[in-house]
Amino acid sequence: MKYFITFVLTLFLIGASVEDARKANEAYEKENYEEAITLYKKAIDASPENSKLYFNLANAQAKAGKTKEAIRTFEQYKSMTDTPKERAKANYNIGNVLSNMKKWDKAVDYYKKSLRHMSDDSDAKHNYELAKKKKKEQDKKKEQQKKKQNNNKKNQDENKKQQDQQKKNNDQKNKQNQQQQNKQKQNQDQQKKKQQRPQKVSKAEAEKILKALEQKEKDLLKKFKKKKTESSKSKNEKDW
Repeated sequence: MKYFITFVLTLFLIGASVEDARKANEAYEKENYEEAITLYKKAIDASPENSKLYFNLANAQAKAGKTKEAIRTFEQYKSMTDTPKERAKANYNIGNVLSNMKKWDKAVDYYKKSLRHMSDDSDAKHNYELAKKKKKEQDKKKEQQKKKQNNNKKNQDENKKQQDQQKKNNDQKNKQNQQQQNKQKQNQDQQKKKQQRPQKVSKAEAEKILKALEQKEKDLLKKFKKKKTESSKSKNEKDW
């Protein structure tokens, strides 16, 4: 990119402002932009109606990286001149400042304004076309970034949806497992109670058990009597 138009002034001023302006121009040419700014401002204080001092001050501010101040001073210069071509130069320089800031959309607008009165200026045409190209690239990059952000958001939403569904499935599964465990425990408790509960015996079964007990009792009694008899006999036998 081609940069600022250097507007070298031939000053026809009297008093201290002439010397300050000359020194400011010298400092500018030596790239001592901060010193140039100070001297241009001093010259402006002595001759506030000289619009060309504002133009040079704006150039020095731009070179020093004071972009906002430079744009304001260029705009002030534009309001002080009635010459369309001079305003076109200021618009061109503002376009350069904005280009350095990579504000291509605004730079395009200012280059377009400058070309209305500098249509034959090759630098303005070159910078205008370059700014349009850079703006297009910047817009494309922004669109890609926006698309990427939208895709990321879409993926995040999809992941969250899957996570929510997985959580829902896990909760449902845990609920079912808990219900099954509760049911098993309930069945176990019922089985345990059933085992502990006295079993009802039918009348026939009761009579059968009673007869068996009576028979067992008779057998035991009979056995006891037999044993007693055998013991008595043993006592009556002689001991040889």
